[in-house]
Amino acid sequence: MHDEKSDPAAGTADVLVIDDEQSICEGCYQTLEADGYRTSTAPDGRKGLELIETLHPKVVVVDLKMPGITGMEVLAEVSKIDPTIVTIVITGYGSVESAVESMKVGAYDYLTKPFGPEQLLESVKRGMELSEKRKAVSPPAAAVDAGTTVDDAAVDQQTAALKGLELLGQYYSLGLDKRDFLDELVHLETEARFHAETLGRIKERKKILREVLRNLRVVDEVIAQYEYSKSAVLQVMLEVQRRLNWLPRHTLKWISRRLKISLGRLYTIANFYEALSLEPSGAYLIEICTGTACHVRGAARLNASVSTLLGIQPGQTDSDMMFALKNVHCLGCCALAPVMKIGQRYYSNPTMKELEGIFDSLRREMQDHASLEIAS
Repeated sequence: MHDEKSDPAAGTADVLVIDDEQSICEGCYQTLEADGYRTSTAPDGRKGLELIETLHPKVVVVDLKMPGITGMEVLAEVSKIDPTIVTIVITGYGSVESAVESMKVGAYDYLTKPFGPEQLLESVKRGMELSEKRKAVSPPAAAVDAGTTVDDAAVDQQTAALKGLELLGQYYSLGLDKRDFLDELVHLETEARFHAETLGRIKERKKILREVLRNLRVVDEVIAQYEYSKSAVLQVMLEVQRRLNWLPRHTLKWISRRLKISLGRLYTIANFYEALSLEPSGAYLIEICTGTACHVRGAARLNASVSTLLGIQPGQTDSDMMFALKNVHCLGCCALAPVMKIGQRYYSNPTMKELEGIFDSLRREMQDHASLEIAS
């Protein structure tokens, strides 16, 4: 372990280098200082995050593999601390997968060790320029505190174009060209349109695009959890199914491309296992028993009441993807007939008013869960 180089009295820095290898920190420090950049170093992720809070660097150069807090975790935290900071990854274990994962978390550039002084200086120079551009279009702190995100505040066409240019720069850093970038965008937009048509929400263009983006990020998180292993494809599909309640087409295509497994094989797996569903399903599955005892005691009335309140028929899911309604032959509790099951909860012959209370409670439960996810 080595000591960090910093000048807390100055209260600021141009570049912060975070790496547990002393030789790397020393080499970067000397190179950057010689070129006129005020530079600090940190021996680990924890100390690096502390220095980011106090020195407010414009560019952070961070190693991926470090003891304690990893480089990926640092990348995720930097964007929360200050979205105008530009992050550059350095690693001795370069791979396409880690490059893509780094860019997804927010890295601007990706350098593999050993790299020359010229590479480092060029990357930092571009990073400094980008940081200034980000500061120029960043909303006032008060707007962010009031709940307005950077994306929501940047509404004009020119600012959107700058964001597109930044993304194109990330594509170039992976050795890809503009045509690849545009083709990828067209492909994803096509999948979003198909998803909207599947759910009958073709007019909700902006909302659907964000939903598709969230879905694909879920897939990336799950695949990373299983370390991009092809042999874990079933576990990946089951976990995505658990988190999204079904497997939309765009998620299967994303799994196919990420794991380099044919889409046909994924559909074969999805059709073979009953636990996997290719049809939209709500967060809460409402099962109404239509067996003999329930049928005699009013299952039809219960079905009609649920359909009236939610606006769906058995086999359908509501437009908010909140509730799905299904008729089953037996729930194994005839004494409670007519009976309804939601998750692990059973409800015996609920009245219309009781049903309203049940559904309102589940909606609040979902809202609370969503709020906790946003807060975390």
